[in-house]
Amino acid sequence: MIHPKNCESAEGHSCKCACGGVQHGWSHSLKLARDPSPTPRQEARERCDFRWAKALPPNGRPKPSKARQAATDTAKIDLADWLSENPKTIEHIQKVGNILVDSVIKKLDEEFGGSDPRSARKRINDHLWCDLLVAMADAIKRFEEAIGEVPEYVTTIIMQSREAEGRKPFLEVLVRLAVRAAWKPIEEMIDTTGIPELQRACRILAVLICPAPEKHKAVWDDALLHLADEGLLVTSKERLAQVFPADWVRRLQEGFGGV
Repeated sequence: MIHPKNCESAEGHSCKCACGGVQHGWSHSLKLARDPSPTPRQEARERCDFRWAKALPPNGRPKPSKARQAATDTAKIDLADWLSENPKTIEHIQKVGNILVDSVIKKLDEEFGGSDPRSARKRINDHLWCDLLVAMADAIKRFEEAIGEVPEYVTTIIMQSREAEGRKPFLEVLVRLAVRAAWKPIEEMIDTTGIPELQRACRILAVLICPAPEKHKAVWDDALLHLADEGLLVTSKERLAQVFPADWVRRLQEGFGGV
């Protein structure tokens, strides 16, 4: 897929790349996690610490937008550190990510790309992938005994959550195609990967692929909270608690989530 390679290592909180957001940031996070040296991860953490300090004015009240960005960036580094000690999960995330990059985006190009697929991809570059992943993680467990109902449920959840968050609407037929194209190979992973681990992979990838987790409530609720007990360190939890809504912080402090 033709796109600026710096998209894969992007640390910014927006993505206008012709990849449609499907390659934003996450492969670099996995590269950091695979690196046997902790130095690149520590350097990334120091950049987060600098941005956090810069977002704190003298009165101690953080600038909401910049502080939220720094807090969620810190959480991403925590996840990279956790993954460095859990290499099997890295491979599961890579496999799910490859499904999006190699299969789903190509299906969307075929059906909706027309003569200018790069332009068409830019139009879907608004949190489609993180919406899909968090809904998929929820559905995999919810429909464990009725697995065939997952695509319809995921499509409905994406459409409803986007409306609730005031995001621009996608054509339902586009969402339905993306979900079905992703679901078939993900479903095949269940027997070899197991449901809890596949949920974990989808949730971590949702956080890593999301260009602006601090603005995406579905990612807060359906990914970060579930990962808090195993992937996030005290510092990132404290930062999130300073800048996120009180109800969300209460659930974070209660240890809401699990796998």
